[in-house]
Amino acid sequence: MAQEVSASRDRLLDGIRGWAIVLVLLSHTWIVAPANEWTSISWLLSSGDYAVTIFFVVSGFLATRSMLRELDATGRIRPGVIWLRRWIRISAHVYPLVILVLAMTAFNWNLMVAYQDTDTRESAWRIVTYTWNGYVRENAFEARPDLGHLWYVCTDLWVIGLILLIVFLVGRWRLVLISTLAATLLVVMLYRQHVYETEGVFSALIRVQTRADGLLWGALAAAVFPYAQKLRAHARPALVVSTLMLIPLMGAVVDEAGYFGLGGWLLNIDMFVFVLAASMATPPPYLLSRTLGWGPLVVAGRYSLVLYIWHYPLFWYLSKNQTEWSWQTTTLVAYALTLVIAVLAQLLIERPTQRWLRSDKWHALDQGIAPAVVRGARQGVDEAKERISASRGNGD
Repeated sequence: MAQEVSASRDRLLDGIRGWAIVLVLLSHTWIVAPANEWTSISWLLSSGDYAVTIFFVVSGFLATRSMLRELDATGRIRPGVIWLRRWIRISAHVYPLVILVLAMTAFNWNLMVAYQDTDTRESAWRIVTYTWNGYVRENAFEARPDLGHLWYVCTDLWVIGLILLIVFLVGRWRLVLISTLAATLLVVMLYRQHVYETEGVFSALIRVQTRADGLLWGALAAAVFPYAQKLRAHARPALVVSTLMLIPLMGAVVDEAGYFGLGGWLLNIDMFVFVLAASMATPPPYLLSRTLGWGPLVVAGRYSLVLYIWHYPLFWYLSKNQTEWSWQTTTLVAYALTLVIAVLAQLLIERPTQRWLRSDKWHALDQGIAPAVVRGARQGVDEAKERISASRGNGD
């Protein structure tokens, strides 16, 4: 029964991520279709930043909750192992994408002259070292536009690293952890608005520091979760209200001034309430289970990483190389190929990566990276000695 309740909660979090990835895809439709002409639904096609905040709050909550569970269960945390795990999970998709782009560019596949004025080699290097945000901000015209969306994974990786460091240092003292996360969050929220007002929207959208807010709000929600249990009786109505509030908040952050102003604050706070309420509501309200927990949305949420990473360069490629097609055909092909590639990436990359991260070889790192390396080296030396001894014995 407990597993069923936990599964229903996870379905809500997957469902909200599914809703977010649908909005991301719609917000990038402008690449392949004249979306700027669809004024009646412009708010829906301009909700990428709104969707990213949803992603980040949920991601920060789940990642920090996992850290704190390990800390509570074992009394310690392995920051190097946890960060390496996240790096592997993201890089398993990012690195093949970069390799594919480099290969296609090198062979000039299908006349990829649209990118001849960009620095593909430097762009690739900045992406695989996760320093892409700074490079794009300083070299916007030299950076590969079809890989611009990868600022998201760079931000995720570094901010989760910051949260991990904070949990490692003060996670044993929960009130200190909450205070530290809250103080860090306040600085980030004020700084993002300052950058927007002084440097402009592009710099505010691309900096790691200015996009760290959602992840920190999610981390704060995970930290206060034990204390929020006292409000469990109010979880179901809070979940309903926070879900309904997401509708007007989409309009409140559709323009940059709202996103980096009051609207951004309200969206983060609403998602803060949502993840807490979704984790406490037992069972979730029926209508929400049937809507946010709707099968296709849940699947989209579980595929959200592969959908996000692979759709954007595909949209760009089709827009630059299939000019003889109508925009309707290009759009349909773009979405259809995105789904196909997402399924293949899930089967060929995501699932094997997840299996490996759950394998005995991965659990060899339970005591930390350095001890595992030492044990592995000793085991290798011992095996080499055994082989040498065996070969000498056979020689005799």
